[in-house]
Amino acid sequence: MNAQSSFTEPVSSVHQLKIGLEGTKPPVWRRLVVPSDVTLGSLHDVIQVSFGWDDMHLHVFEDRLGGRYAPPSDLDVPVLDEEKAVLAEVVPGVGNRMDYTYDFGDDWLHRITVEAVRPARDGEGEFVVCAGGRQSMPHAEDLGGVWGLAELLERFAAGERPSATVVRDGGQEWLEYDGLHDEVLAGLHQKGFDPSAFDPSELTTRLAPVPLRRAADTRKRRGKQHDGREERHVPPGTYRCECGGLHPVPGSEAPFTADDGPDVELSLSDVLGAVDLRPPAVRLPGEAELAPAVREVPVFMAAVRLGRWCGGGRELTPKGLLRPRLARQAVEEAELWRVDPEEWGDAEERAARLAKVRSAGDMEPLGLPWEWALNCGFVDVEGGRARAGDQLPDEGDDAALLAAWQGAMVGAAVELSLSFPSLDTLLGGLSPLPELTEEAPPLVFLMLLTAYGLPDGEWLDVADYLTGGMEGLPEGPARRLVWALLADQYDDTAGALELFGAAERDGHEPPTADAAIALLLNGLDGPRGGYETPPLGRIRLTALGRSGVRTLLVTAGVPAPVVGSLDRADARELLTALDSYRSEADAEAEVAGWLAARTVVDAAVQVVDACDGTEPADALRRLHAPRVLASVLKADRGGRAKGVLRKAAVSKVTGCSHAAASMLRRIGEPADKEEAWGLEWMLVDGALPFARGSEENLRTRLLAGPADGRRTLDQVAERADDLWRGGHPHAGEVLGALADAVKPLDKALAKRLRKAAFKAGSAK
Repeated sequence: MNAQSSFTEPVSSVHQLKIGLEGTKPPVWRRLVVPSDVTLGSLHDVIQVSFGWDDMHLHVFEDRLGGRYAPPSDLDVPVLDEEKAVLAEVVPGVGNRMDYTYDFGDDWLHRITVEAVRPARDGEGEFVVCAGGRQSMPHAEDLGGVWGLAELLERFAAGERPSATVVRDGGQEWLEYDGLHDEVLAGLHQKGFDPSAFDPSELTTRLAPVPLRRAADTRKRRGKQHDGREERHVPPGTYRCECGGLHPVPGSEAPFTADDGPDVELSLSDVLGAVDLRPPAVRLPGEAELAPAVREVPVFMAAVRLGRWCGGGRELTPKGLLRPRLARQAVEEAELWRVDPEEWGDAEERAARLAKVRSAGDMEPLGLPWEWALNCGFVDVEGGRARAGDQLPDEGDDAALLAAWQGAMVGAAVELSLSFPSLDTLLGGLSPLPELTEEAPPLVFLMLLTAYGLPDGEWLDVADYLTGGMEGLPEGPARRLVWALLADQYDDTAGALELFGAAERDGHEPPTADAAIALLLNGLDGPRGGYETPPLGRIRLTALGRSGVRTLLVTAGVPAPVVGSLDRADARELLTALDSYRSEADAEAEVAGWLAARTVVDAAVQVVDACDGTEPADALRRLHAPRVLASVLKADRGGRAKGVLRKAAVSKVTGCSHAAASMLRRIGEPADKEEAWGLEWMLVDGALPFARGSEENLRTRLLAGPADGRRTLDQVAERADDLWRGGHPHAGEVLGALADAVKPLDKALAKRLRKAAFKAGSAK
C-alpha cells in the first residue's frame, strides 16, 4: 500500500456511506461519515476496522461501470490503483453504489451506497465517524464466508459449547479445538458476545487512529470513464439496455428524477447479486416470429410512428407540447388513434372531438404515445422543437425494432418492479415501514424472474407468490400495509407489461383506488385492516415478454440459455447451460447438435479445456462434462478422442486432468500415472457447487444415484478419511458442509468429515 500523508487541508465535503455485508441475516451494516476526498485505499482500511477484519487477504473495489480498484501489485488482472482513486470521483452522488470484496476464497462482499453528500462541518474530516449500524461481528476471518458465519452464529444461538482437548508439550499446556469454528465459538462464550449489540460510538473510537489519505497526483475527472471516454450517466428512474439507450418508465405520469433521493431506486445489481439466480433454459421463437409480434403492440408502434413523424422538427409551445394544430395532425398522420380504435376509429367523429380540444396535453390519442416516444428516445426535445430521437428504430428493420422494444420493456419492468412505493414521501415516515421495506426482497421483480422460468403456457399465481415471499412477517397492520403496497406495485408492473404485449393476466380485478392509501384512510386496526386488496389472479409472460426478460438477464451477465441455440457455442458455454435444462431429452438433443458441428477430436479438446478452474462455477461445468464426453466417445470411431483424454489426464492442469482421468475411469480404461488422490479430488469437487446452498439440497445430492448402483454418499463414506488429501482448494469448506448435511443420517460419518475438514485447513 502506498505511503501517503494524512490530511493537512480542511475537508470541503463528506460522504455518508451505508456499507452492508451481503448475504448476512439479520443484515450486518455500518453507516459511516467519510471525507469525500479519501482514497479507496484509505477506505479499505476503514472497512477493515469497521467489520473486524485482519487485512490478511486480497481485496478489490468494483464500481457500477466495471472499474476495478486494488493495490496494482496484488492481483494478476489489470486494476486501477486504489490509492489514486478518490471516493468522490468514483461514487460522486447520492444513490451511487460500488462493491468491496475481501478474501477471494471466502468472498466477503460489502455493498457500499452513498446516502448523502454534504459540506463538512467544523472538525469533520479528521477521522471517520460511525453514525449507525446493525449487528456485531465476531472474528470471522477464514470462517468460510457468510455461510460459515451463519453456521457459527446458529451454533452460538443454540448455546452450543464446543469441548477442547488439553495438549501438554514441553512443560506447557494449551487448549486445542476440533477446528477454527469451534475455537471462535468458544471465544464468543468466554467474551459474552451479543450479536445484536452494536455501539456506533465505540466503533468511532476504534476508527479514530485510522490514517486518512488522499491521492497526491493523477485524479480521474468526474464525467469520464476509466478509459477516457465520456461516462454514460444513468439517472435514477432509468435503465440502460444493451442497445445503449436510456429507457425511463413508459407511461409514467411523473418519471423519477434525481430529487427523489436514493430510496426510490434499488440497484439491479443488488438484486441479482443477492439471489442465486440460475434461470432454466427456455424455448424462444426466432427474430422472424418475435418482430411481427412487436408490430402488434399498439402503443409502442404509435411511439415509433410519432418519432418518424417528428422527423426534422415540429414546433412546440413554451410548455414543451405540440402546437394544437400539429397535435391533431400527428393523431391523423401518425395514426395514433390506432392505440384505441374502438374509441377513436371513426374519422368524422374523431375530427369533431379533436377540434374541440385546445391543448395537446388534453388530446387523449396523443398522450401515451408522446410519453413513450420521449421516454424511449424516439423523440428528442430541444430548442422549442421536437425531432426524431437517436434511439428511433427503422420501422422496416425487424432486428432494430425488436431491440428497441426489448430495451423499452426492460426499462419499464425494472423500474416499476424495483421501486417499492412505500418509500414515497407520504408513507416513508410510517414506522415500521422503512425497516420492513429495507430488508424485504423485491418480490414483484423476483416474481417476473420466476414467471420467466415457468414451462410454456404455465401461469403463476400472484397471491400465492407474494404471500410466500412475506413469510416471517407477523400478522398485523404492518403486514396488511406491505401487502397493499405490493398489490399496487404488482398492478402497475403487470399493467405496463400488458401494454407492451409482454404479459397476460387472468382473474385479476383492477383496484378502484391506490390500495395503500385506501388502507390508511379506512384504518389499520380493524379485524381485516379496514381494506381488502382485490383478487390478483395469475400472470404469465408471452414469448415476446420472455425475450425481453432474457435481454435483461444477458445484459446483467446472468446465463440465460435458449434451447436449441448452442450448436455454435464454445464448450464452456455449453457445459454451463446444461445445468439449466429441465428436460433430459432437450439436453441430449442440445449436446447432439453441438457435437454435429465439430469433429470428435475438436469436441474432446474443447470439453477438456473447459474443465479448468477451481471455483464453484468451474466445478458445475465439470459435473456436466461426462454427459458430453460420453457422446464424444460414442462417436469416436478411431479412438483419437480417447487419446486426447489420456494426454489430458496426466497434464497436471487443475480441473482438466481430473475430469479427463475421471472419464477414463468411468469407461474402465484408467490412465497410467494419473494424479494421486484424483478420485478424492473429484468427490470434493462434485459437492462444491452445492456446498454453499442449503443442507437439504446437498443431502439430496448425496442420496441421489442409480437404484442398483452406488450413491455419492456411499463413495464419500468409503473415502471420508482421505478426502482432504486430494488438495482441492475448497476442501475445508466442502467437507464442513458435507459433515453438516450427513449429520442427520450418520453422526459417525459427520464426525469423520469434520476431522477431514480440519486436516484440510491445516494442510494449506
